[in-house]
Formats: sequence, structure tokens, C-alpha cells
Amino acid sequence: MSGNLSGSDRTLVALELLFLVFVIAILRLVLVPYSASVTTLVVLWLLMAAASYVVGEFETTARANYGLTLRTQAAFALTYVGYGGVHALWSWCEPLRVRFWLALWVYLTLLAPVVGLLLRRAVPQRVLFATDFHVAKTGLLRWWGFECTEVVPIAELEPRLRLRSDANRRVPDFNLIVVDTVDLRTEYLVSRLAQEYFVDFIGVRSFTMSAYLLGPHPRHVSPYSLDGISRRLKRVIDLLISGIALVILSPLFLAVAAWIKLDSPGPVFYRHRRLGRNMRPFWLYKFRTMHQDADKRLQDILASDPEKRREFEQNFKLKDDPRVTRCGRFLRRFSIDELPQFFNIIAGQMSLVGPRPIVEKEIDYYRDYSLLLFRVPPGATGLWQVSGRTDTTYQQRVELDTRYVREWTLLLDIQIILKTFPAILGRRGAY
Repeated sequence: MSGNLSGSDRTLVALELLFLVFVIAILRLVLVPYSASVTTLVVLWLLMAAASYVVGEFETTARANYGLTLRTQAAFALTYVGYGGVHALWSWCEPLRVRFWLALWVYLTLLAPVVGLLLRRAVPQRVLFATDFHVAKTGLLRWWGFECTEVVPIAELEPRLRLRSDANRRVPDFNLIVVDTVDLRTEYLVSRLAQEYFVDFIGVRSFTMSAYLLGPHPRHVSPYSLDGISRRLKRVIDLLISGIALVILSPLFLAVAAWIKLDSPGPVFYRHRRLGRNMRPFWLYKFRTMHQDADKRLQDILASDPEKRREFEQNFKLKDDPRVTRCGRFLRRFSIDELPQFFNIIAGQMSLVGPRPIVEKEIDYYRDYSLLLFRVPPGATGLWQVSGRTDTTYQQRVELDTRYVREWTLLLDIQIILKTFPAILGRRGAY
């Protein structure tokens, strides 16, 4: 799922896609009774899911919101053309008659919106709703999947956010801020607040059921929005590469796991609390490269060695770290310890390319320069990783992360991915 989806969003999308599998299977059973190939079902569902994602059905404000919209019609058309191409190249995919495609179109256009409404009503998101006329609107937002736990006048939105946010401008009490954007003044206010606070803002212009079915949908307001075809293609690349990598590297995962267990006592994986998009904390996974009592050893080292303490306070890591196991030194040299982050990428917590994921106490270092890195998901690799890694200064690291967010393009991601392999093999800055 998209990197800007919350946990409840991902649940809803997963439920709608599972229901879509059931619908396709029933339509195939009824309208293609002699069909026997499971490949047809799997390929059709994958194409529908991929097409829906590319056209934007899974964005925070839509969430697989099928209906009489251009997005749904585009997703259906892409699926139809894509299946025709796959069928021409792969004989295992059976031909599907016009009546099957017509029935699928009717479901997506007329029935899927009802299913979506019911699912969203069952799994609502906690939101702060800002409006001057909320009496008849909170009920409809409930159907859309927004549970208005607090309603404030638009004029009071800014002071309320100031009250509810922490020192780092996070708003932990709400998944989203939904604003009734009825005029240019409100649009300007929302755009400005979206730059100041680390929470997703949703602008809603119309509160009718026809708007839900026909559009315009609520829209995501952000200075660095994750919406758009390029951003969705970035996520598609993330999923494809991560999925293929996990399959191909599974024997390596098993070998590394066995080596870690034989080398020192302790778990195979190590998880560390990092900050993701909008400063939301998540567990970053790595292969364990340190001894089990690493925290105690670190405290002893910092207390007895001023040089080591100074190095750790500057870089948050040590070059000749006595906590690292023999196995861990090899894994770090070739960045093999980072491979479990493919699971974080598939979960939508990270991207293949992005700013380095940092810990809570590093925020102050970035605050002096820029906090833009929290507008996008962190990356397993990035400009810092292909520019010398720990051979660079901390300020250079912050500058590279900020530059990446400001200058991002899909081509830049591809260039960084291609540069990552020589950087790993060259082992520059890896320890």
C-alpha cells in the first residue's frame, strides 16, 4: 500500500481487495462455468489491484473508493487492456467474454461503492473536523470513514492544533485533520498549517452523496504530497523490487540467520525505534550484528572513553565498535544487515530510496537545518548512502537528506538505486 496510508487505511484497502477476489471468483464461476485455471483469477486480480493503485484509488482520500469516477473507469480500462495483453502472451490465461467484463464493470461502478461505505463505517479513522457548519456533515463523514472525535470552528483550528501538538509539531491524538474548505481564505489557512504540522490534512469541498460517488473526492493537502502518478509509480517500484528481492534472497536470509545464531547468543533480528513520515514511530528491522548486552557495553564504553563518547555523540555510532560480533562485522561491511528492511518497505513504513530514518533524539540536529525529511517515508538507501555514508559529516548528511526531498524525481530514485550497488561493493563508509 501507499506510504501515506495509515494502519486503518491499509486494513480497508486489504478488505476491499479481498472482497474483489471473491467477486471475481463468483463472476467467473457463473459467467465462465467451464473455466478451470486459477491463473486467470490471480492475474485478473493482480491487474485490477495494480491499475487501481496507479490511477490513485488507494490514496488516503480515496482508499479503493470505486464508483462513477474517472479513476474507477481508468482502472477498469487498464485492467481490460492489460489482461488482453497477458492473454495474448500466456495461454494459461483464458479468454473472458464481454458479459464477464460488463458484470465486473457494474460491480465496480455501482456495487463496490456500497461495499466501501460499509467497510469504512466499520473501520473509521479518528479525525479533528474543522468547519463552521457541521450539523449535517459529521454523519456523512462517518459514512466516509472519518470519526469526528472533535469538531472546531475553522477560526479556532490553528490555536487548537497548537494546543494538541507536541514540541515537534506532531498531532498524536488524530489520524487526520479534515477541513471544510469552502473559500480561498480557508484553502490558504490549510495550506499554511500543512507546512507547519506533521499530520495529514484533508480538504473537503462537497458533502453530498453524489460527490462521494461522482467526485470530487476529499483531497490530500500537503507541501510535499505523496499523491500523483510519479509517487505511485515509486511505490510500485518499491513493492516489485522488495517482493522479488525477498524471494530471490530467501536462501541468503536462512544462511545469515543460521550464522548469527551460531556466532553469538540472541535473536536473529534486531529492531530499533525510528521515525517515519510525519514523525510517526515504527520498528526498523535489521539482522542482529551486536552482542545481546550491547546497551550495557555502550554505557561502559562511553563512561570510560571520552574519545568514543565524543564520536558517538557526533555520529550516533562508533567506527571500531567493540559491541559488534564477528558475524556482524561482515554483515555490516556489505550492508547485508540492512536486508530485512524490505519487510518495512512492503509494510509501507519505508521506501527503497529516501532520507535516512533517524531516532527521536536526532530531531534537534535536523531542526537547525530542515525537517523536510519527515514529509516523505524514509529510505533503505538514499543520497547519503551513495555519497560516502559515515565518511561524511553529520551536517552533510542532513543537507543530503533535505536536498533529496526538495529535488525528488523518479529518475533520481533510479539513479540512486543504480549507485547503491557499487557503493555496497566498494564498502565506502560502511562499518
